[in-house]
Amino acid sequence: MIATSTTAGPRSVDTSDPISSRKYRTDWSVPAPPRPPPLQPWVVVLVGLSLVISVGAVGARFVSLPYDSIGPGSARSVSGVVTVTGHPSYPPQGKLLYTTVSVRERVNPYEALAGWLDPDTDVIPEEKVRGDISPDDFKKMNIEAMADSKTTAQVLALRHLGFTDLGDGAEIVDVDPAAAAASLIRAHDVIVAVDDHPVSVSADVVTGIQAHRPGDVLHLRLERGGGAPMAVDAPLGAADDGGPQLGVRLTTRVKLPFGITIDSGRVVGPSAGLAYALELLDVLTPGELTGGVVVAATGDLQPDGTVGPIGGVAQKAITVRRAGAKVFLVPRANLEEARSRAGSGLQVLPVDSFDDALRALGELEGSNALALGLPGTGRGGGGT
Repeated sequence: MIATSTTAGPRSVDTSDPISSRKYRTDWSVPAPPRPPPLQPWVVVLVGLSLVISVGAVGARFVSLPYDSIGPGSARSVSGVVTVTGHPSYPPQGKLLYTTVSVRERVNPYEALAGWLDPDTDVIPEEKVRGDISPDDFKKMNIEAMADSKTTAQVLALRHLGFTDLGDGAEIVDVDPAAAAASLIRAHDVIVAVDDHPVSVSADVVTGIQAHRPGDVLHLRLERGGGAPMAVDAPLGAADDGGPQLGVRLTTRVKLPFGITIDSGRVVGPSAGLAYALELLDVLTPGELTGGVVVAATGDLQPDGTVGPIGGVAQKAITVRRAGAKVFLVPRANLEEARSRAGSGLQVLPVDSFDDALRALGELEGSNALALGLPGTGRGGGGT
């Protein structure tokens, strides 16, 4: 028991333990711990460097370098991408592929290092890809290039089947704000005549411009918003080489004889044009253009039928090889680069034109490519 005093005055407490007679501590002050020894200078330096490296490693993820990485992308069948309505169609059994690359713009240091260590990926300065064009403008140009490639594919395939007079004017894609005629013409205007000469294709406008000198006035008739043709007198400026220029980019407006849809999805750029044209021709004709062999094709298809070089062909060859294709049609200028990554099981064939591509496919067993009409062979083909 703890005994207490009942006398008046300050109350006191007996802190003795009646069982063990131990004294409870009434002074709860804690003695100061011993001071650690001072840090050695090398420890301070090591900790500081670790903090700097850690902060730098995190920050590097948010640093953009002036480099792009280009790696293998995907190889996709053009079958199902091309749809024809209002005309007999013959879906082929063979598989024709178009291929893409995977592009990362302005990579961070980690992405650049990963690309440099990967033999299938190229890391290149962005100016070699875009020059002085901004990424946004470059993307816009590639979207427009895809639209042009689909139009070109339609025209070339149809010409091989005897359809002519497909051009229906020159559509203005965009206008240079600094052009002398910038206030008079707009994107999506369609030029149907130059100096009273009718315009079927964009080249007709180029021919009309080249007949003048800088400072001359070009007499245009153009359609705007689906309205009736209107007259516009457009002054010409001077190009860098001193020649005349209107300050626009043009594409041919095509009048199709029946419905053709090419669904490019999210793919941009001009390099699928050759594959689109070959597939459309295959769909519109009985037989097998590829002879049932898995064939891939790439190339910048031009309105005159020539096939121009494209970028990323080394990565495309890797993609095509992995997809199991047996033949890969590439622009002649890209031949060596494609073969360097193709491996032994993929035959890479160079082409200079759409007709070259048909001749190359015609060598495949079961192909009907050589039986298809070519411009000037009496089947109604030819330019417009």
